[in-house]
Parts: sequence; C-alpha cells; structure tokens
Amino acid sequence: MTAPHSGWHLPVFTSELNAEVTPLELGTRRLVAVRDGTGIRVFDADCPHRGAHLGYGGRLADGCLVCPFHGRRIGLGDTSRRLSVAEHHVLVSGEAVFVRLSDGPDDDRGFTRAIKELADGHPLTAAVSRPMEADPLLVVENAFDIDHFTEVHKVPRVRAMAHRDGDEGELVMEGEFVMGARPGADTGGPRIIRSRFLARAYSPGVVVTLFGPPGREQVIVTAAVPRERGGCAVRVAIGVGAEQRGELPLLVQGSERALDEDAVIWERLNPRAVPRLDVRDAAVVAYREFCATFREQA
Repeated sequence: MTAPHSGWHLPVFTSELNAEVTPLELGTRRLVAVRDGTGIRVFDADCPHRGAHLGYGGRLADGCLVCPFHGRRIGLGDTSRRLSVAEHHVLVSGEAVFVRLSDGPDDDRGFTRAIKELADGHPLTAAVSRPMEADPLLVVENAFDIDHFTEVHKVPRVRAMAHRDGDEGELVMEGEFVMGARPGADTGGPRIIRSRFLARAYSPGVVVTLFGPPGREQVIVTAAVPRERGGCAVRVAIGVGAEQRGELPLLVQGSERALDEDAVIWERLNPRAVPRLDVRDAAVVAYREFCATFREQA
C-alpha cells in the first residue's frame, strides 16, 4: 500500500517542523507543511507549473510559496489563482499534527470531537517516530489482534475483549489487561493490576487508546503513514493528566519497547502468505472490513 486513504493521518509532530516550509511524506501524495501567522497548514506539494516539490527549497513570501525551480508564486489554497495548490484539513493537538486529505462526510468518524475531548486534560506528547519496513495497516490492526498481546507482549491475561461499531462509524475494541505489579514497584507484596483497554480506530492509520487502571488512564495515539518507497512511518503520542506527567519518560520507554517487540514480527511477515483466519481473528477481520470503507487518495 503506497497511496494514502481518506480519513485522518498523523504524518508529523510539531517538533519535526523545524522550518517555515517542511516536506511531508504520505505515500504517493506529496505534501508540504507551512508555518505562517495562522499556525500550521498543509498543502499539496507539486508545483502546478512544472511539478517541482515545493517542500524542497520553496519559501514563503507574501502569503504564497515561491517555487524553487522557476520562482513562480504559488497560491496557497486560493482557487481564484491560476497557479495554486490545494489545502487540507489540519488538526493540531499538543505535539501531534493530524491531516485529512478528503472532504467526504463520512471520513471524520467522530475523530475531531474525540481528540479534542481527550486531549483537553491529556495533552499529547510525541513519544515515538520511526520508519518501519512493514505494511502501515498492521500498526493499527495491532489493537484488534487479541492473541498477540499475550504472545508478543507477554501480558499475563486479557479478558472480556470484544469489538463493536462505534456511534460515529469508528471501530471499537474494549476489554481488560490483568497484570502483576510493575517490577521494582513498592507494592508491599503481590498485587494484581487491572487496566482498562479501550481502543477506537478512526481511520486505517490512526487508533486512539485509553489504557490504565480506573482514574489513571493514559491516552495513546498510534499511527502509521505509508512511505512511497514502501514500508511506513510509525508515530506514537501519549497524553497523561497533570498528576502523571512525571511518569512520561517511563511511558515513552514502554511504547518504544512494545514497538520493538512488534517490529520483530511485522518486518518479517511474508506478504505472499495467504492468511487462514478463524473465529479468534474476528476483530482483525472487522478491522480489515472497516479499512475497506475508506477510499484511496491518489
């Protein structure tokens, strides 16, 4: 898969936008992020004059992008100009910059409202950003692959895991992780920790998960965008309440470790193998059917 889909993507963190003009990779769709007085905006990156990439050497001037090839001034989302590039939906939440390429009425799936509500008390912090030689769809599918939690991540027990359709067209997985106390923690003896797991996929490339004991849930946004040359770029953002900010370094380490464990499997899957799914894979099947409801954006 190299063409991006309709629906939301997480192609960049604010910390990765180090200039006024930054190229973005989203599969076969070439984009450019622009920082101007209004914030962060994202546009198609192909110059309509001769196809130069405006993100490499383009500069911002008087509300236009000056093309690095011939110096033409390219309008930004201005359909009245002969030479202009389309603008796309952008939602910035903490350090996460989400982009949606489409205008379809069914492509939001409640994501805008949900991310604003969740991030209000849990500002999103960039935790992981890395390339991976794997199909991007595997990354979000992970939240719906029940058996991998115990086998790959060594979760002692998962219980009552079930998927369902959400009220706004998202796909939901909910259940509970049953674990022992964290090694090294001062618990005064054996203790069982029950952590809520509530994952909502809002597109094939973005899943938002509430995870943790009641009253101490963290928000984990896991996302993957395709790369034109194959594989994907994986990003994870974490949001915690003010009382848990001191735990962020450990949570980031945990996210990195979990992704390393997944990468061992993902990067060695045989793409030519024909899956023989069974009843235990019902949530994975539901996720794949969910993905099929989104359109590719050439």
